[in-house]
Amino acid sequence: MIEQSSIDEIFQKYGKMLYKICIVMLKKTYDAEDTVQDVLIKYMTKNPLFETYEHEKAWLIRVTMILCKDKLRFYKQHPYIDIETIKTTYSEDSTDRQIFDILLELSPKYKAVLLLYYVEGYKCSEISKILKITESTVKKRLERGRKLLKENLGVNKRG
Repeated sequence: MIEQSSIDEIFQKYGKMLYKICIVMLKKTYDAEDTVQDVLIKYMTKNPLFETYEHEKAWLIRVTMILCKDKLRFYKQHPYIDIETIKTTYSEDSTDRQIFDILLELSPKYKAVLLLYYVEGYKCSEISKILKITESTVKKRLERGRKLLKENLGVNKRG
C-alpha cells in the first residue's frame, strides 16, 4: 500500500487534469469526483512502478479513461432518471404530482410494494419473492400504503 503523502502528491500533481478528463467524458461533477477518487484508489491498490514522469501520467490518464468508459457503459445499460426530471413531467397542481410527492415521503417498505405492484406490474406472489417477505405481508403493506396515500391526498375523509 502506498503512503498518504504519495497519494497527496499524486493528487496535487494530476488531480485537476484527471478531473477535467472526467468532466468532459461524464458531464456530471459528482461522477467526475467519484471517478477521480476511484483512480486514486486504483493507484493505491495497484502500487505501480513508473520509469518516468510521463509513464506515470500516461498510466493515470489511461486508467481515468477506462473508468469513465466503464461508468458510461453502466449508465447506458442501467438508464437513470433523476427525481427532479420526473417531477417536471407533472404540473405542480396535478393529482399525479401530489401522488408522486406523497409516494416519495412514504416509508421504504410501503413505497417498494406500491411501486412494484402499480408501476412495474408485479403480482403479490412475485413481490413476496423479490422482497423475501410473505405474500400476506405484501398485501398488508399494499393496503396500508394505499390508505396512507388516500389520507395524505385527503380522499375518503369523513367529517
